[in-house]
Amino acid sequence: MSFYATIISLADEKSYLIQFCYLIFIFLSIQFSQGAFRSMETLKYLVKQISLVALLLAGILMLWEIPHYHQNAMSHSDAVPMLGNKLPSYEIQTFLRHIDTRLPYYREEFQEAEKKTGVPWTLLAAVAYQESKWNRHAVSPTGVRGLMMLTRSTASELGIQNRLDPAKSISGGARYLSHLHKRVPSEIRMPDRMFMALAAYNVGFGHMKDARLLAERLGKDSTKWDDLKQVLPLLSKKEYYEDLPHRYARGSEPVQYVKRIRAYRKILQQIIVQESKSPQVEV
Repeated sequence: MSFYATIISLADEKSYLIQFCYLIFIFLSIQFSQGAFRSMETLKYLVKQISLVALLLAGILMLWEIPHYHQNAMSHSDAVPMLGNKLPSYEIQTFLRHIDTRLPYYREEFQEAEKKTGVPWTLLAAVAYQESKWNRHAVSPTGVRGLMMLTRSTASELGIQNRLDPAKSISGGARYLSHLHKRVPSEIRMPDRMFMALAAYNVGFGHMKDARLLAERLGKDSTKWDDLKQVLPLLSKKEYYEDLPHRYARGSEPVQYVKRIRAYRKILQQIIVQESKSPQVEV
């Protein structure tokens, strides 16, 4: 799903240079239709001048927009000194920008979901970002949709009719994650318990049971996420999955899924701490 959400997020950006070129094209079309160019020399001269102006404008835009964009994207840099979360820098910058531009629309809904389920709102927000980039209209080719990318069957079990409703999607995703967390065997302690619940949100609880079974066969600790994340990728190899109850799974995906959610949540938590330390200005 992240590919489609990324395409949508790119559509949000504005290219002033493209707009300028488009206006120039319209201008030239009008001039041609009115017979303004009586000779090729006049046309060549005008095109040359316009090209020089376009290059100059592009240079000015680069000098202005790039530092300006970097400043906006890294506006929380004091709170997040390179973050140490193994995400590419451009993804960190995009995430920071979306914290400013998208999260405010849904923050209260995440906080309300925490009150009802006990799942930290920052974790729910991180899950939603991994699922949809906080795009309420997100839809994947497999049919999952909404902020929390619920399947039709999961939404039906949760009593949700409109998966594109942000409040219902967040509430439903929080309840579903809480349900998965409770299904994880009691001998598994935090934070491994929540990591396994997150992985189950992505790949399904049945495949997580298979991963634990395979871990035990391989002499690993099935109660530790560090061991399970080594085993999960094996679920895509026939020699390992063919005699497991739920068989094949793209086991590498939940490993990356959990890793990225942890990284997003870490950034978000650091920013919240920084916000709490910022001096409040009385008006």
